[in-house]
Amino acid sequence: MPDDPGQAQASPQPSTPGTGSADDPDQKKPQQKSQQQGGKYSPSANTGSPGHIFWVVPAFKVNYGKNFKPLSPHEKFQEWAESVYDPLGLVAGGVEAATLEYSSTDGFCGYGHGWTGYGKCYGSMQLDATDSSFIGDYALTVLLHQDPRYFRLGKGSIGKRALYSVSRVFITYNDSGHNTFYTSGLTGTVVAGIVSNLYYPQHDRGVSPTISRIGLDLGNTALYDGAAEFWPDIHHELHEVFSRQSRANH
Repeated sequence: MPDDPGQAQASPQPSTPGTGSADDPDQKKPQQKSQQQGGKYSPSANTGSPGHIFWVVPAFKVNYGKNFKPLSPHEKFQEWAESVYDPLGLVAGGVEAATLEYSSTDGFCGYGHGWTGYGKCYGSMQLDATDSSFIGDYALTVLLHQDPRYFRLGKGSIGKRALYSVSRVFITYNDSGHNTFYTSGLTGTVVAGIVSNLYYPQHDRGVSPTISRIGLDLGNTALYDGAAEFWPDIHHELHEVFSRQSRANH
């Protein structure tokens, strides 16, 4: 993982996890200039983000800019609200509840068949996401002065970038731009896993199912970070393929 921000396409000025020191005087003052990358990207709640990855997945907490600028409490709330109540994201969640969460034996998420089961399944999924993100991406990040965003590395081998994306499940930047243990996000995940016992089907309650849900959420976060890391590369390759096909057809 790079210890020089110049080696990373979109890492903030401080060192990435496992490298450098928060006491390094060269890392004390993160730059706060906007970065041009197909438009102006300034790491705030509305800019620096691709908006969506894979066209439908909300990515308002992803930052593709190079330079670090801390978010204000209002911007953290705005980033959280945009992510949770994004129309495309809500539709994608509905599709997931209707397909991936359906079982011929116990229906939707274990709530049974029909629209009632589907509604409870979809509602529980949204409640899980809202609980986790409100606590982990907004409330505690404001209280503990941590940054909820994923900053893309953008350079290096595939393995290096994949390892970096997984590491950001556990490590983030504080509002001063230094690496810190991601207490906010991890606490949000654990609390949401525990609270879900209040509304999940009886057979999905208890210690073992809760631990499984926490582990699944952490795994999904790692996949999300990996998708955010490589989406610009995938998008570029797809654009090239479609462009070649278009030229060949003409």
